[in-house]
Amino acid sequence: MSARAASLLRKADELLSGAAGADAPGERFRLSYLAALRGAGAVVAAAELRAAQRPKRRPATRNAWVMMMRADESFAGWADFFADRSAARAAVEAGVQRVVDTEDASAFFDEVGLFLHDVESYLSAESGTGSRM
Repeated sequence: MSARAASLLRKADELLSGAAGADAPGERFRLSYLAALRGAGAVVAAAELRAAQRPKRRPATRNAWVMMMRADESFAGWADFFADRSAARAAVEAGVQRVVDTEDASAFFDEVGLFLHDVESYLSAESGTGSRM
C-alpha cells in the first residue's frame, strides 16, 4: 500500500470521527463528505502506484468521483452515490440551512463508513495483506 493512500485513509477516518461528534446535521454531512473524498483519494493513490510504470499524464478531470471510478471500476456505484450528493455538500458549505436533516446526515454518515470499509479492504488487497470484499 502506498504511504499516500494510507495517509489519506487515516485522514478519512479522522474526518469521519469528527463527523460522529458534530451536533449540526449540516456539519455532520460536510465532514462525512470530506471523509469520503479522502477515501476516493486513497483509491486513486493506490491505482497510481499500480500504474507507476506507465507514463504519467494529466487526468482529463479533477472530479474525485470520476477519478476514483476510472482508477477502479468496482467503485462506480460509490462514485455515483457521492456525485449525486455533491450539490448538497456545496449548499451546506455555502451556508444554506436545512439542506440535510438529522436523519439524512446520519444515514449519509453510515454510508460513508461502509464506503471507507470498502476502501480499506481494497487497499489491503492491493498490498497483499487481506482480501477484498
